[in-house]
Amino acid sequence: MDEWEYKIVELSDGGLFGGSEEPTEADLNELGEEGWELASSLTGSNKTLGGRPKSETSALVFKRPRE
Repeated sequence: MDEWEYKIVELSDGGLFGGSEEPTEADLNELGEEGWELASSLTGSNKTLGGRPKSETSALVFKRPRE
């Protein structure tokens, strides 16, 4: 059975992407070189003016095989 380790990167506080809410391809390539694979995104909703819900990704979840 495979064992995994996980990394959760919060986007609201910049996480490991240095204060930018949106990761760049270079950021993601660096994680890939370290063996991390995007497993999921955590999405919630906020109400905007007028009461309409707006979906926002708050964090990214990465996984890699445990060594």
